Amino acid sequence: MAKFKKKYLKPKNFNSEDHWMVGFKWTVVGSKGNNYSVELHDKGFECDCIGFGFHGYCKHSKQIVKKLGVT
Repeated sequence: MAKFKKKYLKPKNFNSEDHWMVGFKWTVVGSKGNNYSVELHDKGFECDCIGFGFHGYCKHSKQIVKKLGVT
């Protein structure tokens, strides 16, 4: 059983359901040099860092959202 309920970052003006990039993964280098993976799902963005599991967002996922020009 997962320790936390699965969470997704869902930008307000972006519909990820059936989006052509669903399943795409971006690699983001964290501030301490660790590599994290941000993936787009039908429900939104998800990062594999610890902070994302707590909050449902992190600087890595927000970096990808900003890079894509999504608000």
